Amino acid sequence: MMLKRAISSNNGAQRKTTKTPLSLSSLFTKNPPQISSSNAKKTTLLGPNEFEYYIRHQCKSGKINLNDALSYFEKLIKFKPLPSTDTFNHVLGSVLKLRCDADVISMYRELNYEGIKPNLSTLNILLSSCCHLRQINFGFCVLGDITKRGFEPDLVTAGRLLKGLCVEGKALEAVQVFDKMRERGFQGDVFTYGILISGLCKIRETGFALKLYRKMAERNCEGDLVIYSRIIDSLCKDRLVDEGVNMFFEMVSKGITPDVVVYSSLVNGLCSIGRLKEAVKFFDEMVGRGIAADLVMYNSLIHGFCQVGMWKEVTKIFNWMIGEGISPDEITFTTLIDCLCKEGKVGKAHEIFSLMRQKGKEPNLFTYNSLMGGLCSAGQLDEAAKLFGLIADQGIELNVFSYNIMINGYCKSWKIEEAFQLFQKMHFQGCKPNAITYNTLIGALCQAGRVRMAKKMFDEMHVCGQSPIFSTYVVMLDGLCKNGHVDEAMALFRSLESNKYKSSIELYSILIDGMCRTGRLEEARNMFNEMSQKEFVPDVVTYNIMINGLCKKGMLLEADKLLIEKEEKGCLPNSISFNIIIQGFLRENNIHKAMNLLEEMRRRNFAPNEAVTSMLLHLAVGDSQCRATLESLPVPDGLQQGIFAE
Repeated sequence: MMLKRAISSNNGAQRKTTKTPLSLSSLFTKNPPQISSSNAKKTTLLGPNEFEYYIRHQCKSGKINLNDALSYFEKLIKFKPLPSTDTFNHVLGSVLKLRCDADVISMYRELNYEGIKPNLSTLNILLSSCCHLRQINFGFCVLGDITKRGFEPDLVTAGRLLKGLCVEGKALEAVQVFDKMRERGFQGDVFTYGILISGLCKIRETGFALKLYRKMAERNCEGDLVIYSRIIDSLCKDRLVDEGVNMFFEMVSKGITPDVVVYSSLVNGLCSIGRLKEAVKFFDEMVGRGIAADLVMYNSLIHGFCQVGMWKEVTKIFNWMIGEGISPDEITFTTLIDCLCKEGKVGKAHEIFSLMRQKGKEPNLFTYNSLMGGLCSAGQLDEAAKLFGLIADQGIELNVFSYNIMINGYCKSWKIEEAFQLFQKMHFQGCKPNAITYNTLIGALCQAGRVRMAKKMFDEMHVCGQSPIFSTYVVMLDGLCKNGHVDEAMALFRSLESNKYKSSIELYSILIDGMCRTGRLEEARNMFNEMSQKEFVPDVVTYNIMINGLCKKGMLLEADKLLIEKEEKGCLPNSISFNIIIQGFLRENNIHKAMNLLEEMRRRNFAPNEAVTSMLLHLAVGDSQCRATLESLPVPDGLQQGIFAE
């Protein structure tokens, strides 16, 4: 296949190619490409040895551009006798450094056609180009050619092939290739292991990376800063922070000085799990070593302290960062805005947003979404809607999260029509709704009693290319039950069992509550028993629902029995459990039993709710003996005697 190129030089590295090889398999055929240079420089006539020396010198200088390289190659190929392979390698290596990999392959094919035998360096260059082009299969062909020609793959060969696999996310396959190479006597070095460990960490195979590191140590190959840095970072990202800290101390014990990257990984990991004191300790240690903190570390600390609402500390860190000459970036500002909004401090978040823009830092979509979510949570829907419009005006494409924030805001404010208008706009703009979008709208419709429309929307999800997720079934079942559509809920529940989703305590609790609400107590009891048969252990919510259903039916002895059974099975009653059953006994005028339960409730440091308090006040006013009994009861720690405040 003839390969024609029109080449132009731009800063010595850029060019236009009219045609590139259709298949790398032609590497191993004798079919010459035609390489021509449109503006090749004419070199002064020199002898063969002088010319080779000149070319090598030019290549080593690093100033060679693609046009020059192609021109030199054309001249070298015409020399008789042919120049040494090493000189060709210099030219090929220069083109490789320019990342003109298609040209490397074309030049190699011409060498192959001319019968110029490559050496190991030539083939390593070719292997690199195959990997750069993400043609790892042809990289293996080159490896086969290396062994076929009687060469032993060296560290460069292994490194380039393994790195090529890792770049494509095939680190596990890279380890297998390395193991096979070891079986043939190849011994990797710290750089080889570093490539594999970095590749494994990149695909979150931290355990495997750690195991390989231990094997490496057993083979008397000591880890370096890069390897420790990769493993510590990966452990911390996997929330295995203690293991990361242990690796840090192991590294230090071997005389390897940590850098800011290692400290940043530890600080970020510790902050992410709320261990802020330890994070600060490592920060101080780093500064004590004379290592300056970078923006990444400051952002980690700011995020960590923001998460726990320690705003004074956040301000100190922010000001310290500024004092050290490090300017906050989009991540810094967005972190502050997001955390302030989640704390309900929307006004302060707005101030930070304005400061961000004053400092010339453009908010990204996540920044806008965070602020918009804060405004919606604060009930400032008009302001949120303005911000929503501003995003589009800024030329930023809204995503599904942006729409979901506004739709959720409208639904929580009972503005369902506005939510649906936005839902329609979402479709029109080509933004595909996700399950959260449908969950929000279905839940809002059910709360408004518009069950038929909610059911229709649920059924139409498949048509719109969005399958219901487990939480969608939870929302739909809850809506049906709370609106009295228990039979439909049961049918949906049974269909769920036949699908990929399994039942859960939450689903059983919803159905039992629906049955109790509609007076179908016997069915509720059967469902409660079915849970145990299917090895689901009822939680405090399920027990409370069942106890409440029994109390409303006047079946107080059974309710009391269930309360005792609940505790015997290791499910401790909470304040809601006691309030439900005390209210039931008070309604039935069983004052003695109610008082016994109230005494037990207060002994456990629980307080009666408003309904029980009101009923007790009514009793105390008309019955002095009841009042005396109430006054004799122990008062829970930290609770005032609100019942007798009057």
